[in-house]
Amino acid sequence: MDVERAIEKRRSTREFTERRLTKGEISEILRAGTLAPSACNMQSWYFYVIADAGEREKLRGICADWISRAPVVIVVCTDDAGIVSRFGERARKFPMQDTSLAMENMLLRATEMGLGGCVVGAYKQGELVRTFNIPAGRTPVALLPIGEPLNEVPATERKPLEAVSEYVGEVPEEGGAAEKPFELMHAGLPNAVFDDLNLSDAKFNNINLSNAEFGDTNLSGAKFGCCEICEKEKKFCVEMKNSAFSRVDMSGADFKDTDLSEAVFGNPDFDPAEDEKIGDAEGAVNLSGASFCGVNMTSAAFDGALMTRAQMNNCDLVYSVLTDIKMAGAKLYDVDLDESNLSGVNMVGAEIRCTNLYGSKLSNCCLSDAALENCDIGGMTIDGISVEEAIRAYKEAKGI
Repeated sequence: MDVERAIEKRRSTREFTERRLTKGEISEILRAGTLAPSACNMQSWYFYVIADAGEREKLRGICADWISRAPVVIVVCTDDAGIVSRFGERARKFPMQDTSLAMENMLLRATEMGLGGCVVGAYKQGELVRTFNIPAGRTPVALLPIGEPLNEVPATERKPLEAVSEYVGEVPEEGGAAEKPFELMHAGLPNAVFDDLNLSDAKFNNINLSNAEFGDTNLSGAKFGCCEICEKEKKFCVEMKNSAFSRVDMSGADFKDTDLSEAVFGNPDFDPAEDEKIGDAEGAVNLSGASFCGVNMTSAAFDGALMTRAQMNNCDLVYSVLTDIKMAGAKLYDVDLDESNLSGVNMVGAEIRCTNLYGSKLSNCCLSDAALENCDIGGMTIDGISVEEAIRAYKEAKGI
């Protein structure tokens, strides 16, 4: 949760569930308080944590009864001896400012953790001090009951900015310093959920997205790879092993030096006969006009993908499976299809040059007007018939 969201979501919570907070959770909240700014970094605060049910019961009669029912009550105190000795009486107000900042930090951290709290200033000061043996020099300034909200607290109406603020002097309406882009670096976010985000022009580098899921995502114009380190070391810049692509529009995409081994393109339940229009087929992956250069797609599966006019150059498709693919007008150059299986593939007008088709199996494929040049077709079969034997028989029949 970002800061803006936490600020907007924070509510003054006065009813809590019975769930007890762990020491780790409480420590996280306290730590947020200690990270608040303070005058001269003197950190003139002190916190008493009342989490024990018996100790909380002592709050009855000192403050409102609902406060003692909170799983945790933090007594926020000023500790002004150090700051006053340094700056004199004028510094008495500084610790009040410091603790106010600390309390806001704690409430925001609690909000981020799914908890709620409330700043309470109404209590019997003397009785609170005596009951919990708070020494002189530490002055309670507020109670901070915190816990899991029993109900969602609705937002309260806020005064408009015009009613509570005014600008002194001139201020530009627009422009000024460019907004610094959001940066997230050297972080671990396992099981993170990203929803309804605008990441246009974002940059991702050295990212582990293994087992990630992308849905309803616009990546048009995105670039994967192309980093100087991978270029220099001649290694794959983008690794998408075992990835699955379904109902994805990659028309005109450009793949270079990418590892897509064992990837799955399409949907096994897709029937291309039901819809001939590119992009409308349920589960289809649109790769029409896409360009693949130096891509490893060993054992990849293309099922119902649309690859018309696609171009493949120096790609490895060994042991790949292509089923019900539209590759009309596609161009394959120096592609390794060794031991691959092609079924129901439309390759009308395709150009296949310097390609290894050794041991590949084609069934129910359309190759009319396709051009094969300088290809290795040893062991290749079409509808169970050996291409080498068919060519040999043709030559014998023609006396060639």
